[in-house]
Parts: sequence; structure tokens; C-alpha cells
Amino acid sequence: MRCLLALFCILSSSPTLAQTVFAQQNIRPREVITAGAVYIKDVETPGAARLLDQVIGAEAIHAIYAGRPVLSANITQAAVIERNEIAAATFVLNGLTIATEARALERGSVGDVIRAMNLTSRSTITALVLEDGSLRVLP
Repeated sequence: MRCLLALFCILSSSPTLAQTVFAQQNIRPREVITAGAVYIKDVETPGAARLLDQVIGAEAIHAIYAGRPVLSANITQAAVIERNEIAAATFVLNGLTIATEARALERGSVGDVIRAMNLTSRSTITALVLEDGSLRVLP
């Protein structure tokens, strides 16, 4: 009797669908995705984002059209520094700290290593982008 009941439960259960994040409205390239711009639908779409947390606060690489799934390959971490933006740059080595301003030669997200120009010496530096939009100069 138990085997028959277990077999019935297995056969009668419906398959669970994976969730997929869809665009509520058109999202332009380089636009930061907000909670109102996306929604979840019970559909399985290969390569698409499955959780709202993966998408909200991210930046679109290419245009995402309303009603279409948000593909994981189509989003990236939002940039905190834009090309030609002036930012504080700090160099720290063995207790020595040098602070200056630099012009970003590339746009970058937190943790990206970008090129920048030291405004004082006009030399090109390599720097790590920090959360507050400042740069940590790499040796």
C-alpha cells in the first residue's frame, strides 16, 4: 500500500519550473536596472538571470526590451567612475601615502583596474577603483 501511495505522489506531482527575470520596460545600455524595471516569471530560459538580486543594481551592457528575459551575459556590475571623470587617487606603500587627483582614462566598476592620468605629473598610472569612486594607485 505504501509503495502504491508513493508511486501516486510521484506521478501526480507537477514539474517545477525555474524562475526567470524579465524586463518590465525597455532598458537602455549603461542604464542601472531598478526594481520597477524587472519582474519574475515562472518560465525556464537558458542563460537568463533567475533572481532579482542578480539584476537590480546591475548595468545593462546592451538594450533589453520590455517583455524579454534579462540574460546574465547582458548585465554587468554598475560603473562607479566614468571616462574623463576626475577622482581622488591615493598611493600607499610602506607607510608612505601620496594623495592627488587623476583623470580616468577608462570607465570602471568597483574592483576594476583602470588607467588614469595623474593631473600633477601628466603621467599615466594604473589604479584600482574603490567603492566611493576614488582610485588606489598600484605600484
